[in-house]
Amino acid sequence: MEECVHANTMICRSPPKALQDILDELQASRASRKRAWEVLQEIRWVLKDTTGIDLPAPARKTIDLEGRLVKDGVRKTLQERQKVLRDLVQAIREFRKLSDQPLTLRGSEYAHSVLELNKAIERAEGLLQS
Repeated sequence: MEECVHANTMICRSPPKALQDILDELQASRASRKRAWEVLQEIRWVLKDTTGIDLPAPARKTIDLEGRLVKDGVRKTLQERQKVLRDLVQAIREFRKLSDQPLTLRGSEYAHSVLELNKAIERAEGLLQS
């Protein structure tokens, strides 16, 4: 004797409102993550194009890991540029201070300030050429 079991199923032509809301939210979330990934890739490209920095790929392709890598790359780049600018401004100030003195009073400090100014200019030019 063969037994038949009928499951209570309901054919639904359109999902209930709550389910449709969840599906819509899921679709919007996927689209948002895709846009976020594309923006992160654009920022990567800008860093590479303007500074020559080639960021490493994330260990796994996730928004979180990619976001951290790009954020760290941007932070490092900006910190480096800020340091070079601070050094350049400091070298200019030191040079100006010593260049106001009469030639007879200028000693090795003046030569040192010229050397430091030239180094700072070279570092700044290096950033501009990247």
